[in-house]
Amino acid sequence: MAGEKILIADDEPHVRKLLERYLSHHGYVVGLAADGLEALELVRQQTPDLVITDVNMPNMNGLELTRRLRTSHKTALIPILMLSAQKQETDVLAGYAQGADEYVGKPVELSILKAKIEILLRRAGQATAATGEARPGRVILFIHGKGGVGATTLAVNCAVAASSQSPERVGVLDLNLAFGNSDILLDVRDARPLAELARIQGEIDEATFDSFVSAHATGMRLVVANREPEAAELVSLGAVRLAIERLRRRCDYVFVDLPANFSEHTLIAVDNSTLACVLTTPRLASMKAARECMEILDKIGYQRQRVVLIANQVADQAERENLKTFFRQPPDALVDRWQQFEFAADAGTPLVLKFPGSEAATQVTTLARTLCEAADEISAESAAAS
Repeated sequence: MAGEKILIADDEPHVRKLLERYLSHHGYVVGLAADGLEALELVRQQTPDLVITDVNMPNMNGLELTRRLRTSHKTALIPILMLSAQKQETDVLAGYAQGADEYVGKPVELSILKAKIEILLRRAGQATAATGEARPGRVILFIHGKGGVGATTLAVNCAVAASSQSPERVGVLDLNLAFGNSDILLDVRDARPLAELARIQGEIDEATFDSFVSAHATGMRLVVANREPEAAELVSLGAVRLAIERLRRRCDYVFVDLPANFSEHTLIAVDNSTLACVLTTPRLASMKAARECMEILDKIGYQRQRVVLIANQVADQAERENLKTFFRQPPDALVDRWQQFEFAADAGTPLVLKFPGSEAATQVTTLARTLCEAADEISAESAAAS
């Protein structure tokens, strides 16, 4: 499509000039870099629609450039096409291993290059269009700066409570890369974790993605990032973005359980979220961590009206007052300390199903309804403004 931006990184001036002339003639806006470092700087200035990179370059080669693009939440999905005179299978696989989408040998056959560019851009455009075909699902994050606040338990129980009307329209995404346990709380472990996406080459169609989705007895859907700590590094940024996009297409509400960090994986979820629930307990260390999370969200430009401060495991009025004093305002929502949460977790059944009608279940159901309504309102406002 005319006007799409392509960045070419190649240390050979005649190759850069040849490709620039050819692609410009076909309507593309072309940027040029002589090595990977220069290419990264140009990407920071303006994100291209596609990157073409040589493998062997000084300062930073194409493999390292590709790796860096794939490990930033802002550039993880840019299509990357590699050029190289190296045509051995091991070299091609090295490019794919770093995240390249296509590989073209040198000397370059321009007609083949053009065809592959069109395929990659079309594929990227289809993915973007698919998320906008209908009103996308609302993504509700559960963020915490310190473990032990009950984020996973609340995320799972709120999702189950929200699914009481249309269970198949609610999803849970567990992005704890090393020690997630949403599947244990829901007692479902029949689907593949996102870490195994690294084994699949080519486009992930809906049928393939289904193998990564577990269906709970209620009909609610669950996707987990990983089950084995040693495989955490296999969960790519692209896998996280893909999971969010596919679940948003299928579900009205996606509840995302995040780890206690602001890694690139977490930032992808933040970038694609509707509402961010910051969790704390009345303990000082937990409150300090929650405040720091809110400050980070402020720094990255996340709108404060989209942040919900939830105090969990609150035992009495004294703790309520301590929370109010520390944050200089009452938390947006409170969840009392209920022993039923532990009983339900040990049974592999969410509290709202194990103890329906209990005060604890009623409190969680009210919280879930409040979060969904807030997410709906934010989504409607965003749609009206666009």
